[in-house]
Amino acid sequence: MGDPHPDANFTTWRSCLSRSAIALIVLVTLARLAYLAFLCPYDLIEDEAQYWVWSLRPDWSYYSKGPGIAWSIWLSTHALGTSEWGVRALVPIYAAVAALCIAGLAADAGRDRRAALTGAAVFYLIPLFALTATFAMTIDGPMVACWAIASWSAFRALYRSSRSAWIVLGLALAAGILFKYTVLLLIPGLIAIAILDRKSLRVAPRSAPLAAGACLITLLGLVPIAIWNMHNDWPALRHLLGHAKLPGGDQLKAAPGYSPLWTLEFIGIQLAAVGPALALMWFGARRMLAGDHESRSGARFLLWCGLPTIIFYLLATFLTNVEGNWAMGGFVTLAALAAVGAVRGMDEFRALLADWLAIKPAQRPRAGFVRRKPETLPQVAWHFTVGYGIIASLLMLRLDWIASLPLIGPNVALHRLKGVRQYAQAVDRLHRERVPDGPIISYHYGVAAQLTFYLPDHPMVYVAGSRLGYRRTQWDLWPDMDLSQPRFAGASALLIGASLPQWESCFGKVVEIGRLREDPRRDRWTWIGEGFNGFKGFGKAVQ
Repeated sequence: MGDPHPDANFTTWRSCLSRSAIALIVLVTLARLAYLAFLCPYDLIEDEAQYWVWSLRPDWSYYSKGPGIAWSIWLSTHALGTSEWGVRALVPIYAAVAALCIAGLAADAGRDRRAALTGAAVFYLIPLFALTATFAMTIDGPMVACWAIASWSAFRALYRSSRSAWIVLGLALAAGILFKYTVLLLIPGLIAIAILDRKSLRVAPRSAPLAAGACLITLLGLVPIAIWNMHNDWPALRHLLGHAKLPGGDQLKAAPGYSPLWTLEFIGIQLAAVGPALALMWFGARRMLAGDHESRSGARFLLWCGLPTIIFYLLATFLTNVEGNWAMGGFVTLAALAAVGAVRGMDEFRALLADWLAIKPAQRPRAGFVRRKPETLPQVAWHFTVGYGIIASLLMLRLDWIASLPLIGPNVALHRLKGVRQYAQAVDRLHRERVPDGPIISYHYGVAAQLTFYLPDHPMVYVAGSRLGYRRTQWDLWPDMDLSQPRFAGASALLIGASLPQWESCFGKVVEIGRLREDPRRDRWTWIGEGFNGFKGFGKAVQ
């Protein structure tokens, strides 16, 4: 598994990485690029389509997120064309950056170059990371890459006397903010470790200006977002308040009381999405905290950079229903911890196995949990991590095949991944036949974005959600997408989703078309609205 010397002197960034780790990352990245270009069967999911629509209108920020994801898609689609492949081409690249930094951090903090290969492998084997690293061009993949860069550079700045690491840290945090504000949750952990482990730090002399520079660079990442939000009445703040079900948020519905299912669901998703690697994280922490002074410092760094984020979102479940992927940044440094746990655990296993094999075959006792051969808990956890990760990663590649199986199939949300292209074709036919001169109006931004992508010539589909009782979206901030324009008075339109009473509040007559046969969703109705007369209070946009 690479360099067998655990106490190698990691004086440079490159000295932390092994050739085997780099080879694994290159091979996986090439395989994923080939999969996306030639084999991926999935249509763009709603978030991907939304970010693609954003990329059509480059800006300094957007309603709910920074500009990073839109800029990335703008770059890839201008280079490779408007297609699923063009939108997703950078997904494996961001994953490769994350894998490389976790590999380096694992070897650096664990003082064992062999952990580099294992660190990259653990990253690829955790389903939570594999999903965002395989085909989904969402904000999570780039954010994880920035989190990993920031974590490794912070470790090198604090414990390896690296001066350049301060600048890299600032750049990584600034870039991360442009993708997802969650990356800021890394900062409290860095502050905590700098205070609690201050006697063990090995910061380069006269690093104060560099640290200040890192802070300044980080703040620069907030500047375009802050300026844009200031000029647009702070929609990002309202969006965050809405997620937390707090006053002033963009959620129109009253906040329900606490449900224990929120907490249980969050915990269950983390257990399933990370899998047996959780045990390796535990073993890694135990082994490192039981080691020498430098080993304990490495463990504390990895824990403080990960656990606060996970605990933060666990506590947030007492306020709102937290999505399972929100805490994924916290598992970046814990993945490095798992890699150290796997390397040291396998060392112990091989030592036990060698002693056992030295015994005459007839006299060898039963030494394992399941097998006769010796087994250890870290070794079992590592083997289960490998098996669990490979199976999960392979299943992700063709969920449409899994959906065809009895019992399991009905539980696969395939409507989120396939059928949108055929649905858009049906919507296009209906639009041309019934209201060729009228707009297409959707109740939901994700559906509008998917239709915009898959309709011929990509016409912008309008979104009426904020007028029908749902939250505002980026569409509400684009003047040409304003449905209250005089040119729409008396117009007819093809209406997607929502209910009859909602549409009747703004059209003189609404004709029910029903569910389109090609629609991958079973609960979405289509209507023809005639004589648009404006929105009259069924739902009001949150201001």
